[in-house]
Amino acid sequence: MKLPPRLRQAAFSLAEVMVAVGIFGIMASASIVALNQMNNRAFISRCQTGASTVAQNQIDLILSDMPFNPQKNQVPPELTIGTTTDGTASNPTVPVYTDPRTGGIVIRGWMTTTIADTATTVSGVALSVYRVSVTVSYKFRGKSYAVTMNSMRCSDI
Repeated sequence: MKLPPRLRQAAFSLAEVMVAVGIFGIMASASIVALNQMNNRAFISRCQTGASTVAQNQIDLILSDMPFNPQKNQVPPELTIGTTTDGTASNPTVPVYTDPRTGGIVIRGWMTTTIADTATTVSGVALSVYRVSVTVSYKFRGKSYAVTMNSMRCSDI
């Protein structure tokens, strides 16, 4: 049976179909790679948010622990001058990211808190002003990340 010329020209050739399938495959693979990269960056962002939250909680504890009056030897243990470390790079103990579905800790890190007296004086009067620096570090896929927050705390009186 012969097809009229109008119907013969309306069909795609095998070569045209193969080119279209090839282009579709390239676009699909490129989009899968892009989605994988976006997912990886989103996880890194969630870890940064978690590390920031841990650092902010430590800063909040230092700023709110009472009473703080070094002239009367009223210094909470959290405000002891020096450097304290929770965990290490080889033994991370600080939970940075917890999986919301399972509740399991996925990423652990370590926290370094440094407290220093600024030795500030005004008109010959010594002020008790402490400088606080909190750094939360963690590793993800062999790469190190860190969040640092700084604050100041002066005497309550």
